[in-house]
Amino acid sequence: MFQKIGLVNPYETRDTGRFEVTKRDADKQFFKVSSRNSAQTAPYFHDGSIATLDEAVRLMAWHQLGKKLEPADVASIAAFLGSLTGRPDPAYIAAPTPLPNGPRTPKPNEG
Repeated sequence: MFQKIGLVNPYETRDTGRFEVTKRDADKQFFKVSSRNSAQTAPYFHDGSIATLDEAVRLMAWHQLGKKLEPADVASIAAFLGSLTGRPDPAYIAAPTPLPNGPRTPKPNEG
């Protein structure tokens, strides 16, 4: 998923985001959004410029909501995000079982 950064307060960056791919003005400042385990995926933001989750929460509150959060609120939100951390099912990340090879097995690039 892609979302615009700077909905309320501008986010200053020379990176134009998704626009670089689509060339659509509506895609300027749109960046890919992390979807899981955000407490374990530092550094943050599209360019890795934010080192801590607390700082990312503080900045996102400002740029997206126009809110200046108290340190206790930042800590609470970061703790909540940490509680969402999970482990993938081992079957989901296991290497696939190779198909049997035989005389009728297509070679690479044969389709």
